[in-house]
Parts: sequence; structure tokens; C-alpha cells
Amino acid sequence: MFEALFDRRLEPSGAFADDLRAAGYDPEQAVQKYPTDVWTRCLELARRHRWPTLSREEAYRQIGREFTLGFLETIPGRLVGVALPFMSLDSFLRRLQSYFRMGREDTGLTFDIVERGDGFNRVEVHNPAEVPGTFVAGLIEIAIERLGVKASVEVRQATPSEYQLHIRWR
Repeated sequence: MFEALFDRRLEPSGAFADDLRAAGYDPEQAVQKYPTDVWTRCLELARRHRWPTLSREEAYRQIGREFTLGFLETIPGRLVGVALPFMSLDSFLRRLQSYFRMGREDTGLTFDIVERGDGFNRVEVHNPAEVPGTFVAGLIEIAIERLGVKASVEVRQATPSEYQLHIRWR
């Protein structure tokens, strides 16, 4: 996940790279795996350094979008990227949890599709690591675009660890 976002998309330098090192991630000497709290601290640093003028929600949505673009450049991401154009939105959403766990199986993030309708799905998200909901929404938006579907993803926040995604498409 760090490679996808930081190495492939954001390419931190200067104060941004220094702040990431202080948070536990050294872009120059990355290791294979980091604790979830380092990931969430680094997401916040990305928000402050790259999108300081956007609202917190919109900045995290942009980070999610950048993450997915970077992930699709990695070896596992290329495999997912090849499959996306052949999937339906429903099949993608059913696999969402397994896709997310490819990078961060330790977050405990779960996705339950609780309502399916014509042009609408409601997904309940259990998120003990408190990864921002709009980050997840941005991540999903890029994948849905690769499906060839015009959709919107709205976050209905209940608590930092529980929220709903309302996905609407035409």
C-alpha cells in the first residue's frame, strides 16, 4: 500500500518525506510491512502536504483515488486491473473486501452489501482502524470507472469506525 500511494503516485520529498519518516515510514528505506497506525498517520500527512486547501473529506477522497491508480501499477494491481473491465459492479462489490485485504489484511475492514436496488447499493463498512471513509470512497470510484460504469459513492458516516457507502449508478 505504501508503494502504491507514496512511491508510485505522491513521490514525497523535502518536508513531506521528513514528516513521513517521523511517522514511521522512510520513503528511501521502505520495508515490506508497516503497522496500521503508521498507515493512517501517513495518510493524514499526505492530506496535509498534498491537498491542504481541500476539506478533509475531499482530500481523503483524492488520496483514495491516487492510491488506486498507484495500486493498478503494481504487480497485484495489474492482475486486478486486467479483470476489472470484465466484471459487473455487483461482482466487484462482492470482492471488495478481498481486494482491500491484498494490501492491508490487518485493518479488520469489512464490507457488507445490505441493500441492492436498481441503480443503488448500500454497503455497511466496519472499520476498526478508522481509515477515513472518503479514502475508501475515492479508492472505489477509480475501480468503478475502470468497470466502465458511471457511478457516485457517498459516505454516510455514523462513527469513525462505522459508516455506509451509498453507491448510485446509471
